[in-house]
Amino acid sequence: MLIDKLWELQELQLDYRQKERLLQELDISSSLSHKIDETQEQLAALRGQLETFRVDEAKISEKLDDLSAKVHEAGAKLGKEEMSEDKVQKLEEKMKKLTLEKEKVEDAQGKNFHDRQDVEDQIRASELLAEKLRKELESIPQSDEASRATVKKSLPTLRKEIENRKSKLPLKAKLIFESLSEKFSGAPVAKAVSSTCDYCHVRLSQKTLFGLRNAEGSGGDAEELIRCEICGKILYAGTKDRE
Repeated sequence: MLIDKLWELQELQLDYRQKERLLQELDISSSLSHKIDETQEQLAALRGQLETFRVDEAKISEKLDDLSAKVHEAGAKLGKEEMSEDKVQKLEEKMKKLTLEKEKVEDAQGKNFHDRQDVEDQIRASELLAEKLRKELESIPQSDEASRATVKKSLPTLRKEIENRKSKLPLKAKLIFESLSEKFSGAPVAKAVSSTCDYCHVRLSQKTLFGLRNAEGSGGDAEELIRCEICGKILYAGTKDRE
């Protein structure tokens, strides 16, 4: 019967689409794994930078303490000892030089602090990104390369079988099937179960049920394909419903 052929064709189409989605998911999985690896490499580099900033921070702090002590020592000498004008002038010049050097070190300390904060922010952002990518990866079904190759290899044969079966359909049935396939993501046929469309779950009218029984009984040619009055899908009565 034509409707049986359409149902079988739908099953093939859905199988094809499912395998296509699987390959897409595997491609996405591979891409996510690559992004996770890249993010981990960035994190390693950023953590290396952070460690460098911390080492530099300790050195700068040590140098700043040393300069502060020298400035304080020179200031104490200048205030307590009776020195010649020449010695006072030299000591003042030394203090001025030390103070300028101290200011430069303080500027370097401030820059190091802000740069370190920027790296810490980048590390937090990268850690959050890596966690997000890992969760996305976990949500995708995993498969090995051999399974992927098998699925990929089966697609051309399956596609050829679908096209071959379509070519043997009456023209009108083929056009209806293809049009509804686009609308319903490859599933243009719905089962009529207990007088109800199993897609939209609306009870079918007596007129539709009568037409469905007649179509099934007559072999269901293209002119007699019965569609649900609500969703528009082609209706198919399973073996149980025919008996």
